[in-house]
Amino acid sequence: MTEYPRPSSFDFGAAIVQGFNLPGGKGYLIRVAAWAALLITIIYAILGAPIVGAYIDVFQNAIEMEHNLDGSEPDPEVMLAMIAPMFRAMGMMILIFCLQIAVFASAETAIYRNLLHEEDRGFFPLTFGMDELRVLGTRIVVGLILYGVILGIYIVTLIIAAVLFGLAGAADSGGLAAIGGILIFLLILAAIAAFIWIAVRLAPASAFSVKNRAFNPMASWKPMKGLVWPAIGSFLILYLLGYFILGFLVWFIFMGLFFSSGIIGVFMELDDSTSEFPDFSPVVEHFTSAGFIIPLVIAIFISMFLSMIWYGSIWSLWGYFAKTEWSDLQTPKQDAEAELW
Repeated sequence: MTEYPRPSSFDFGAAIVQGFNLPGGKGYLIRVAAWAALLITIIYAILGAPIVGAYIDVFQNAIEMEHNLDGSEPDPEVMLAMIAPMFRAMGMMILIFCLQIAVFASAETAIYRNLLHEEDRGFFPLTFGMDELRVLGTRIVVGLILYGVILGIYIVTLIIAAVLFGLAGAADSGGLAAIGGILIFLLILAAIAAFIWIAVRLAPASAFSVKNRAFNPMASWKPMKGLVWPAIGSFLILYLLGYFILGFLVWFIFMGLFFSSGIIGVFMELDDSTSEFPDFSPVVEHFTSAGFIIPLVIAIFISMFLSMIWYGSIWSLWGYFAKTEWSDLQTPKQDAEAELW
């Protein structure tokens, strides 16, 4: 039986920058990110406008209802009519979420397809077929597995805590209660470590689904046996760098949009000197004007593009682990032992 020791040749640098060293060239990740960001921005622009309009309707209906109240209980039909646009908005948001997930799966698959099979679809690298469905299905199943792990840990922790503190209460022992608290704390730390260990071993499963062209959410479990710590280290480097850099850039972009849009001046011009509720129609008109919407769409595109570069780098990391399997890292001695078995 072949052993799978941790390889000494793991290259953190190659794993972290894999996204910019794909077979499709240094611009391949940028190409994938740009098209994915453009598609998501179009989805937001088309389906987001009705959502904004729905919430504006709810806001205006609430103002009208407040002015029409005479101290009596509001009519349930009136209340339902007031919030009805919100239900339409919720349906649109669910549709946006589903479409966005599809775009993400397409972009992730494009990265894996190029890295693992050197396939490049050209100017528009995104598609949606069986590979994308396998990636999406794998992500869903792995997510459900991790959710089940969290739920199981939560239930077991509650049971153990109830038993320990029940015994402490029955014995009327403060020391036993303190020991129980320490044990619960250590158990929680162990549970967190176990969850991270399981999550990391399953993280490259979607990459393996593209490499093997087969749906198997557990495909990465055995190959990742000795690579958990290198995977955690390289992922944390990418995640933290991307989180802080991306967070700052996105904050800078949207704060620039906010202060340059003139909305502060519109709010300051609202007439609140009378007892009447202020007229917010200038604010609504400003938010729905081309002068605000066009810069907003541009800001969304830039933010999504930077986000997709970040996600693409992380996907490329998992692809790196799928590309460099244990069989590629075995010594000649291990290969001979494997042949004997």
